[in-house]
Amino acid sequence: MHDIYEGTKIDTALQASTGVTSLTGEWYSMAKHAKAFFLITTQGQLTGASMDFAVYEATDATGSAEAILSAAISMVQGIKLAKASVLFNAIDADDTIIILPYTFVGGVLTAGTALTFTAKASETLSSRYFDQASGDNATATSFAACVNNATYGVPGLLATAATATVTLTLTEPGEGLFTITESDVVKSLVTDLIQQAAFEVAVQDLDRDNDFTYVGARVAGVDATTEFACVLVRAMPGYGPVNQAVAYSDDAV
Repeated sequence: MHDIYEGTKIDTALQASTGVTSLTGEWYSMAKHAKAFFLITTQGQLTGASMDFAVYEATDATGSAEAILSAAISMVQGIKLAKASVLFNAIDADDTIIILPYTFVGGVLTAGTALTFTAKASETLSSRYFDQASGDNATATSFAACVNNATYGVPGLLATAATATVTLTLTEPGEGLFTITESDVVKSLVTDLIQQAAFEVAVQDLDRDNDFTYVGARVAGVDATTEFACVLVRAMPGYGPVNQAVAYSDDAV
C-alpha cells in the first residue's frame, strides 16, 4: 500500500503572503506528471474586496512565453466561505445579515435557502431577530443563538461568540460552504477567514506542440488586508481511481 506522498508531488505554488497586491509563483515542470492541481486559500478580505487567481503555462522554469490557461478566477469577498467572522459595533435596528448555506447534493455543491437575520430591540428566535439593544457583546451572543437554533438557524453552520465577535464555521468541515452579506459593512463587519479556489490542469491541456511544459500560479488585484497561499499537487503518470470502501484503516509505520 502506497502512502499519499508516494503518488503525488506537493509544492508551494504561491508563498504565504499578506500586504502583497500581486505575485507570480515558481514555474513547475509537468514532464513527469499527468495532472496538476492548484489550491489557493485566502483570508482577511473585507466587503467590496476581490482578487484574481490564475494559472499559466510556460516553456521553461523562468516563465518564458507565459500564457494564461482558461481565464482568471475572481475571488470575491463573502462568497462561498468555509469560515468568517462578524464584528458588531452598535448595529442599528432593522440592519440585516443574510446567510446562504451550500451543501453537497448528489456530489454537487448546491445552494440552500438564504436566511435573513434582523437586528431588533429584543431577540425572537422564531423570527430570526437578534438583540441589538443590549450592547455589542450581547448582540454577538444573540446573533450566535439565532444562527445555532435547531429550527430557525442555518443548517450546517456553527456560530461562536466571543465579546463582540461571532465566528462562523461549518459543523462538518469540508462538507459545505456559505455566502454572507451584511447591510451595514461598518456596524456588522464581516471578514473572510477561509475562502478557497481550485484549478486543475492535465498535460493534454498544455500547448506541448510549442514546448509548453511548465505551469505556475499568479494573483493580482489583492487588497492590502488579504492573506493568501497556494499549494500545487502534481500526480504521477501512473495514476488511477482509488475507491476506499472501508470501515477502518490503519498504517503500521
